[in-house]
Amino acid sequence: MSEILLLRHGQASFGADNYDQLSDLGHRQAVYLGEYMAQMGRAVDRIVMGSMVRHRQTAEALAQAVNANLKLEVHAGLNEYNFQGLLDALRNGYPQQWSASGHARRDYYQNIKRALGYWMDGAIASDGEDTWASFCSRIAEALDFASSGSARRVLVVTSGGPIGLMLARVLGMVLGMELGMGSGQICNLILQIKNCSVSTLLHNKIDYTLDSFNDVSHLATPEKRQLISFS
Repeated sequence: MSEILLLRHGQASFGADNYDQLSDLGHRQAVYLGEYMAQMGRAVDRIVMGSMVRHRQTAEALAQAVNANLKLEVHAGLNEYNFQGLLDALRNGYPQQWSASGHARRDYYQNIKRALGYWMDGAIASDGEDTWASFCSRIAEALDFASSGSARRVLVVTSGGPIGLMLARVLGMVLGMELGMGSGQICNLILQIKNCSVSTLLHNKIDYTLDSFNDVSHLATPEKRQLISFS
């Protein structure tokens, strides 16, 4: 039995010209997670990450604390969907559904949730890089890659979309269904995943079982709770 630790990257640079960089908070979140894992004796045997900058920065910030000599493996299938492509498609194709209240985070949440739902249902054909079907396919391939081999505990550094889809598929397996959730439920799951949270799967080389979801125990102290973030 192996453990697959699905780690969402630390907080990225929301609202900046380049989102694909950890914020100062995101870097601290990753460092605290590495320290916590070391204190708990949760050394990992393998680290697999997407090819985005925020994935590498998160992995590097905690890698030394959990295993200083561990190679960081890259699998581009773990990359996030192109959120800007989805937002552009929603704004251009469905302007009546576009939220523009002036509250940046609330508008983003409402718009990306609509865009994700339209993408999943086929009303938006592509995010500019992937159809929903090709996104699902590459995430499945990435999880298979991370689960292969003899490592007993694998840390997978990725983003909220891939993690949400992996968990939806695992829950679908448990329910005996292909996916187990409708698009609205999958959107809610994806958007609920906290920065630098860990969701754990158990894998017996045949099936996956969900062991924990959205764990931020490394930030669950009075002095660190303000560091918990969603975007």
